[in-house]
Order: sequence, then structure tokens, then C-alpha cells
Amino acid sequence: MSAPEGFQKGSFRGVAFRTEESETSGGRRGVVHEFPQAEKPVWEDMGRAARSYRIDCHIVGDDYPAVANDLADALDAPGAGTLIHPWFGSMQVAVPAGAWSRRDSAIDGVNIAWFSIDFVETGLPAPAVATADTQAEAIAQADIAAEAAPSLFGDAFSIEGATAFVEAAAGDVIDGAATLVSLRAGLQGGFGGALQALQTNLGLLGEAGDLLRAPIALGVAVVSLVQVLGAIGGSAEGDSYRALMDWGSDLPAVIGDTPARVLERENQAAIVQLVNLAASAELVRWLAGSDFASYDDAVVARDDAADRLDALALRQADAGDDDGADQYDALRRACTADLTARGGSLARLQSFTPAVTEPALVIAMRLYGDPTTVIDRADEIVARNKVRHPGFVPGGAALQVLSREAING
Repeated sequence: MSAPEGFQKGSFRGVAFRTEESETSGGRRGVVHEFPQAEKPVWEDMGRAARSYRIDCHIVGDDYPAVANDLADALDAPGAGTLIHPWFGSMQVAVPAGAWSRRDSAIDGVNIAWFSIDFVETGLPAPAVATADTQAEAIAQADIAAEAAPSLFGDAFSIEGATAFVEAAAGDVIDGAATLVSLRAGLQGGFGGALQALQTNLGLLGEAGDLLRAPIALGVAVVSLVQVLGAIGGSAEGDSYRALMDWGSDLPAVIGDTPARVLERENQAAIVQLVNLAASAELVRWLAGSDFASYDDAVVARDDAADRLDALALRQADAGDDDGADQYDALRRACTADLTARGGSLARLQSFTPAVTEPALVIAMRLYGDPTTVIDRADEIVARNKVRHPGFVPGGAALQVLSREAING
């Protein structure tokens, strides 16, 4: 006979059992008041009584003794536990003293344990499910990639025995990367200690002629230079990492199949990979430390990062660099998991069209109804929709606003 609709396999504290019958009881708590000369009593409602669930079940099979003992231990364990009720689903219950009995049988050679159990609801919340710290995992993966980058570069780069123009070409490529980092730092508004650190690292790269003969040291210097952008910060930090991830695709191709040209081409590819991987690690680190106003914002950032990392992984795989491709794949997985997990609890964007031109404060109050946050919500509307003046939000034009449910929830 098939199970009735809605039925599921029962268990308590993770120990499964086969259900035969289930009975539920409940009611209202109350006090009956009787007064002199009154023909009818007054019943005072004290709230709903705790529901009890009587379940008759059994355990059978080759592993019957161990599973039956596990269920008995679970029923005697202290505190409330999670019951998966065959019809009512998951709930937190307790087992009072004397509320369960067990009968073992071996009729016709079949070993079976019969249980009759009375569960009582506790009203306690279900225990929190352990979740991974996706931000920490993404940052850890960024650390791994940044640490691996100089070593991978050292394996791919060499000017040993190379002609002078091969060494000069490598120096020029390094200078191009340093120039881009310097420009991006200027757009981020670097100052103080961060700017001094940038200048120090640029000074080290200015001696690239010496560092070219020590590839791992050169790799460390380039990674450190990219990481300085994180110390500078600013609203353009993410764009800086994206620019460095894109860097190298428009460099002039090295033409020729002589040994010198092949080495020059390989060194150029190694430098580009070093900069791209360092920037990729820092983008993932920056995203892990960023807060997003909405689910939609998190999804856009996640998909953009995933597409960029996937393209770089494919490039390295096509070039036969499986180790480099693995670094990009690991960064993509960590970043995607982090932004998916954190974005899921954020407000969604929705469209709202004001009927007439009015201040952003009026729109925010109408949408969210919370005087304590109305200024922040109005500022968010203005910034997201690039409104020229917060006092005059154009009517008749659709706005992107955060959903009210998630804001107030």
C-alpha cells in the first residue's frame, strides 16, 4: 500500500523509524471561575496547551539492535530534539519521563523493536544550521592565489642566456604594468602611507633590470604593487582590479619563431599572467569585504567576476598552464559561493514610477514608511538612479528601488 499524501519517513535526533500510527492531542489552557449567585461559570482562556504527539513505530532489519538502541538513547538524551513527524514535518519536542516504551520481538525469526512514544512540543526554535563562512573562504582563496602567483611566474619566466632585446622587452612590459597601477592609484585618490607604499614598490620595479634575474622576487614585487591598491581604497578600487585583469590583451603580439622571439613571447605571457592573477586575487578579496545594497547588485558583481575569471582560466588552459587555470577556477568558485550566499538574504530591486515630480524624501517615506531611515533610503534612491537633484525626482520615469519587504524584514 502506498503512503498517504504528505507522508515522510519519521526520525528523532536523526534516528529513523517506521511509523505505524500517529495520534495528536491538544486544546486550550484555562481556569474556570465560579461566582456566588451566578448560574454559569466564567472560563478564562490562558492560551493554547502544548500539543503532544503519540507515535507507534518499529525498527526492523539486519541492523535492528544497533538502530533500536540508538533510538532509545536519543529518547533519553537531555533537552529538546528535532522530530521529523511523518505528517507534520520538522518540530522541536521533548520526551517526558516514562513517555516511551520498547518491546522487542523475534516472531518467525524476524527481529523487530516496537516503540510507543509520547512527544511534547517545546516551542523552542529549531537549532541554527551550521553554515560556512563564505567570506573567510573567499579571502583565504585570494591569499592562496596571491601566494602562488610569484612561484608560477618564476616557473614560466626566464632571461637566462637571452639577447639584450629580450631582456629590454620584458622590462618594457613590466613598466607598462607599473604605469597602469600608478594611473589606477591616482583615480582611487591615493595619499599618505598608502601613496608612500606605492612609490616604494614602483621604485623597486624601477630596478627591473636586477629583478629580471630573480623572477620570484620580481613576482613578489608585482603582487605587492597590486595589493597596494587595496590600501588606497576608494570607490574605484574594484574598477582598478578589473582593469588589471583585462591588461595585456591589447599588447603588441611578438612575431617570429626564432628562439629569442619565442622566449620574448613566453616572458610577455608570463608577466601578463602574473598581473592578471594578482589582480584577480585582489578582486575576490575586495568583493568578499564589500557590502551590497541589494540581491541584484550582488548578482551583477558575482556574474561579472565569474565571467572574467572563467575567461582567464580558459586562456591559461589553452596555453597549457593547468596550474594557472586551477587558480582562476578556485577563485571563481569561492567568489561565486560567497556572493550567492550573502546575496540571498538581501532586498530585491523593484520598479517604482512616481506620478509627479517630488522630493526623494517623500518617495522614500511613501515606500518604506520609516522616519528613522528615510534619509538613508532617499539617498540610496538618488544614488542608484543618478537623480540630478534630490528635491526634484522626475515623475513618470521608472526608478529602481529596494523592495519594502526586505528593508523592513
